[in-house]
Amino acid sequence: MDTNISAAGLRRWAAQCDARAQDPMTTGPEYERLMTMKNALLDLAATQEWLDGQKPPLDRAG
Repeated sequence: MDTNISAAGLRRWAAQCDARAQDPMTTGPEYERLMTMKNALLDLAATQEWLDGQKPPLDRAG
């Protein structure tokens, strides 16, 4: 089983979370969960790009 997801795939998944969070039928707790997932997926995409040698790692200190 291939568990590798490309940075682009992670970004698409994050965009889907964002779109669903913006749905007027999305409740407060679900909105928060979707936004947490979106942010985590974007962080994973940045890390995957770094692992692939495309970009330097994120600097969370500043």
